[in-house]
Amino acid sequence: MPRRHVLYLDATQLVAWGWRAGEVTLRGRFANDAEGHAQFAEFLRQRRDSLFLLLCDLVDEAFVAESVPFVRGADRVSLLRRKLAQHFFGTPFTCAHSLGRLRVGRRDEQMLFCALTRPAHLEPWLAALRGAEAALSGIHSVPLVSEPILERLRLTEGQTLLLGISPAGVRQSFFEGGRLRFSRLTPLSALSSNDLPRACAEEARRLHPYLLGQRLIARNTPLTVRVLVPPANMDDFALACRSNDTLQFELIDSEQAAARLGLRPPPQDMNSETLFVQALMRSPPAEQFAPSTERRFHRLWLTRFALRAAGSVALAACLLFSAHSALDSFEMRQDTLRLNDDAQRAQRARADIIRRLPPTPVPLDTLRVVHERSLQIEQRSAMPDGLMRELGAVLEQLPQVTLDKLEWRLAADTANGNTAALPPMRAELIVHAHLPEEFGVQQRRALEVVDALAGQLRVRPGLDVQVLRQPFDLESGQVLRGGTRTERTDAGNAPPFSLRISRVLAP
Repeated sequence: MPRRHVLYLDATQLVAWGWRAGEVTLRGRFANDAEGHAQFAEFLRQRRDSLFLLLCDLVDEAFVAESVPFVRGADRVSLLRRKLAQHFFGTPFTCAHSLGRLRVGRRDEQMLFCALTRPAHLEPWLAALRGAEAALSGIHSVPLVSEPILERLRLTEGQTLLLGISPAGVRQSFFEGGRLRFSRLTPLSALSSNDLPRACAEEARRLHPYLLGQRLIARNTPLTVRVLVPPANMDDFALACRSNDTLQFELIDSEQAAARLGLRPPPQDMNSETLFVQALMRSPPAEQFAPSTERRFHRLWLTRFALRAAGSVALAACLLFSAHSALDSFEMRQDTLRLNDDAQRAQRARADIIRRLPPTPVPLDTLRVVHERSLQIEQRSAMPDGLMRELGAVLEQLPQVTLDKLEWRLAADTANGNTAALPPMRAELIVHAHLPEEFGVQQRRALEVVDALAGQLRVRPGLDVQVLRQPFDLESGQVLRGGTRTERTDAGNAPPFSLRISRVLAP
């Protein structure tokens, strides 16, 4: 991750703070003169890969609260831009801070328009940032950064005047419901007293009439004033900041506040500068003053970071895929070696078994061929009972047929042109039979019975039936005869016929 720096800017100097593992560390102080600007440029040149946030604690600030219609999208952007141009002409460092929507009427949105009204004070430092092509992510102000401090300290209820001491002076920020409404900075040179505790109390009393005049607070209602104080100065502030009917002072231990913010180490002096820096580091506000031109290098940095992140993800995916492939390859090699070992052991066992066998009169390969041929012959052999069962089942339905003789044989099936060394075998059953004598003069009936017998056999699965001899000679010149017995000359003859039933044996 890139190093992050907060540049704390006041009227006299710029202080660079570094952030690492939740710890804020001082990196350098640069005076607001030509020599300080040159030193700051060299500081940036040595940290080209860092991210920078500029935190301004300046007197030249302006705040305008106004209610605007609640709109979204491009209309909202256009409306806010137009309002900022109306209120703060001549400065590009403006922002709009939402205070929420009203609960009555058409529920307009309350906005706090903020601006840094003296751009010339920021220009030398921004020029150095542009010259070094530094990634400036935003320009922020101490008042807006103070909101997260109240949230972390759980002091967002009601109206609060927060006082903090920094090298720039005494910062007084007024909050309502934890939202900033007004802020001002009194420089140390403008304080009426050199005693800081007494000066803080006087500044709070001086600001109270202004808040009443702006109708930000109600009359006859005490205002809670919370002061960030180091533990070593707690007694001095307790003596100077005494509560009355209008102001209720509450002292906040800066070390305890730093512990709640996660600041390591806690501030060692009276200044609250590191608290503001810590708050900005942990949760930068969405609203900031930098125009898009000042954040150009930050957008380039984001693009580079996104490309590097995508490349890292792709590289990680490739490495993961390569590791998975390497693991699969390793497992396959192990399986291959194991199978090779098993095959070698099986070959050695086979060779050992063959070596222990008694000698044979013929070679083992010849015996293997003969054994395989015998198995084939056994598979090709068949008995006539299968065809006889088929024939018997059909003859039960045709009692007119009388069997004379059955011939059984096996023959090679060469009708299909099979050129294999051992062609399929065909089992054949030759049936010789005759019909009753009365069929001698009823030739048509005799043919119908024979055709019925052949037809019923053909429907049996795997059977091939061929009529070898019809009960009568069917020549093209002869005519089937019919009539009574006294009119037929073939009376007393039993018409014989024969047919062949065959089936191809499975190889």
